[in-house]
Amino acid sequence: MKNETLKILVFSKTDGYRHESIPTGIKTIQELAQEKGWDVFATEDSNHFDAEHLSQFDLIIFLSTIGNILNDEQQQAVEQFVESGKGLLTIHSGTITEPDWPWYQQAIGAKFSGHPPTQQGRVLIENRDHPATRHFPSANWETTDEWYSFTTNPRAHVTVLISIDESSYDVDDNRWFEGAVQRMGDHPLVWYQQVGEGLVFQSAFGHPDALYADPIYRAHVAGAIEATANLKK
Repeated sequence: MKNETLKILVFSKTDGYRHESIPTGIKTIQELAQEKGWDVFATEDSNHFDAEHLSQFDLIIFLSTIGNILNDEQQQAVEQFVESGKGLLTIHSGTITEPDWPWYQQAIGAKFSGHPPTQQGRVLIENRDHPATRHFPSANWETTDEWYSFTTNPRAHVTVLISIDESSYDVDDNRWFEGAVQRMGDHPLVWYQQVGEGLVFQSAFGHPDALYADPIYRAHVAGAIEATANLKK
């Protein structure tokens, strides 16, 4: 695959809340694909999730997906796709996707618990020697996003690339998720792990439209794509 065109399936189906930035996210990935020479197919039709259709692709991106978006057979096709050596990248709300699918929950590494209103925060680039992070100008980066918290800390089971400094934003404001414990202490945001022969990469960035115009974030997405598709080490 190294010298072949990378083929990407972007899936943005939602069951419940729908992020307004989805069209911008699709456009951004298409623009990156044009720059890099990739092929991108964007859809919200889950009928593309069978072995025959998925065999055409190297990488699946769940872009701001939420809720139950695949049936049992489609889930099994994704499991086989990843475990055979291909990649799954989730952007922003992968941890709110498919809450009742055990394989996916283990692969994604954590489950969403809540978030405060969108605000500025300071993230910590823990590993700057990875395609998704090596472009960051320093070990700290301040930006505005919707900062997700998780019911468990995935660090023991995944490789964490980026975490967030909880003192840099109002982590305890759970006005939209009453009763949610959003303070984690050690608070990963971006991580990956090997699943079978493939890779699953989770990035919690991606709520606001404006973020997709930021060259640093765009480079983060491009690097995550290349790493998860096994194009770059």
